[in-house]
Amino acid sequence: MWLAVVLRFFDALRLLSSTDVRHGFQSGQLEGLAWLNLETRVDYYYVGLLFGSLASALCGYLWLKSRYVPRSLAVFGVASSGWCLACTLAYYVFPHFDNLVNLWAFDTPMGLFDIGLNLWLVSKGLSPSERAVKQAGANIVAGN
Repeated sequence: MWLAVVLRFFDALRLLSSTDVRHGFQSGQLEGLAWLNLETRVDYYYVGLLFGSLASALCGYLWLKSRYVPRSLAVFGVASSGWCLACTLAYYVFPHFDNLVNLWAFDTPMGLFDIGLNLWLVSKGLSPSERAVKQAGANIVAGN
């Protein structure tokens, strides 16, 4: 969906820059059509955000269960993704929800989680959990 947002920018640019398209429209109509393309990108973004926040919440839960990252980071991931999901759903139900909560507050916490998680993984890497170490030891003993 977020790729569709970028493609809508190119559609609007094509409408405004193409000389072939200008022949079929009166003055102002083409600009209105381009503006419509730019405005629909918001809808595409929030559809993508809905599914992105669901995926992030699931990943945060899996990070929490795996114990590969600090518990506080994983809990923050689940909470920030849940917040983003709740805000996005509220935005669909109440189109003026952005008057109560700034649009940047929808997904900024989830973005901070993603940045923090990536920094953690780059700096610390993954250490095997105790369960994985025990399973590996059992496999070696069993000859697998």
